[in-house]
Formats: sequence, structure tokens, C-alpha cells
Amino acid sequence: MNRLPIPDFFDDHVALHALSQNTRVGSYPHLQPYVDAMRGGYLQYIAAAGNASMVHAVPIPDEIGKYLLGHYNSPNTDLLHIKELRSRSEVNTCPMCGSLHSGTLDHLLPKTDYPEFAVFGMNLVPACKCNGLRSTHLIGAHDGERILHPYFDNVLGERLLAARFTELGPIPVASLRVLLPPDDESFPAVKFHMDNVVSKTGVLQFVMRTWAKLIRRPGQLSTELAQNPSSKGELRMTLEKELFRLDEFHESRNNWLSIFVCGLLDEDVLEWLYAQFSRPGRFRDDPLLTV
Repeated sequence: MNRLPIPDFFDDHVALHALSQNTRVGSYPHLQPYVDAMRGGYLQYIAAAGNASMVHAVPIPDEIGKYLLGHYNSPNTDLLHIKELRSRSEVNTCPMCGSLHSGTLDHLLPKTDYPEFAVFGMNLVPACKCNGLRSTHLIGAHDGERILHPYFDNVLGERLLAARFTELGPIPVASLRVLLPPDDESFPAVKFHMDNVVSKTGVLQFVMRTWAKLIRRPGQLSTELAQNPSSKGELRMTLEKELFRLDEFHESRNNWLSIFVCGLLDEDVLEWLYAQFSRPGRFRDDPLLTV
């Protein structure tokens, strides 16, 4: 999960007009009567800041929708921004789910349900395979519940999610939690996005694998953890330093590794970890638990 700068190297309106006038494509001249309505939809999408609960669909015939889907799959010279967005999709952290993978484009409003936005650049965001895992469920039953938009939702630049570990041991119980207070205006959207995008990925499996690595050899997570911390305060400082490093390296406060380390800073988890580091007879970078 991450906030991205709005791409400004193309003009969607110019691209749509050029596409509608291109005599060499199959959608000519069928697209022309719908250009004004689609332009209006583009403007409304931006005015709504990509808020899925506020963006209105543009009624277009199924035939026009199929043409647009075809243009997205095989963009011509009028739609070079799609190829460029694809080439720029290799980001450090998936803006949609926080995984350490990327490499594809996601239609934030699904192209099957909103074909009028199939070639609209503001609806195309970098993503990983969560693109195919998340549902087309965009808004919830209560006010403010909606999917987040990496180009428009500034809250994505904040630390939003952390792992939560209970029943601490070799195989704890892991879950995700929202760090915002429930009365924060962004809480419903962040919680909805967590439940309907992030939680549908392999994030919890990743968290559990990373926990196992930490238990086997803590120096793998941070070289400073190869040494036994002298106090719980020192352990906290080491983990906070590692959290900042991960944020910077992955250019996101909500990448999966940061989500993991943030969960280690919970007081009960920190207490448990320090007890393992302080176990009598434990040597440098020994496992935290003996089997």
C-alpha cells in the first residue's frame, strides 16, 4: 500500500479524442458519439478523487465497451500512455496491497464493470498479483467503506497496518490490524481496503514465514539482532531503526516487512522477544527458542 504521484506525462482527453478520430482502428467511427460523455466521466472521476462510492458509471453500449477493452489489451499509438504506465509499474512496493512485488496494471474500478474507464490513465495503477485476487467489491454497507486509490488517497502515505501476534511461540496466531483510531475519518476506508484487498493476498503467510526466520536466526531480520540486546529499551530501538530502514528502502510505510516489524513493537510481543533474547546461555544469533 502506498500513495503514488498522479502521472502527468499524458492527457487522457487528447488521447480519447485522437482514438475516436483514428480511421485505422475498429472502433472508428462508433466511438465518436460517446466521447463527450466519456470525457465527462473522466472529469467526474477526478473531481471525486477516485472515490469508488462517488464515481458514477458512464452508460455506453456493450459494443463500445468491448472496443475499449480491446484497445486496452492492445494499445495503439493514441494510447501510448498505457504502455508507458505498464513499463513504470515496477515499483518497490505494490501500492494496492503492500507486497514486495509489482509489474502489472490494475484497473482500480474493474474494467469489466466500468469499461468506460478501461483506457483512462487515472484508473490504471501499478499492482502485483493482488490485481487478480481482490474482488470487484468496491464499497461497503456503511459510510466511508471503500477501496483506497493510490493516486488520490493521501492517507496511504501514513502507517496504516501492522501485524498482530498472539499465542506467542514457534507458531503464533497472526492477524492484521488498522493503526488508525476507529473515530478517524479514514478508518472505514482503510479497514475496508485491508479486508477486501490486503487480506486476500498471502500477507499472513509471509508474516508467519518471516516470524519463523526471526525465531531461527534473528540476525536475518537485522544484523543488530545478532547480538543480544542489553535491555528491552535497546531491543525496541533496534526494531524501530529497522522499521525506518524498511520504510525508506521499500518507499512505503505499509510494505509487508514494515507491517511485520511494526507488529513486533507491541508491548506484549516486545516483552516476549526480550525474554527469549535474555535466555540464560543463549549465544550470538542462536535461535530464540530451543526445540
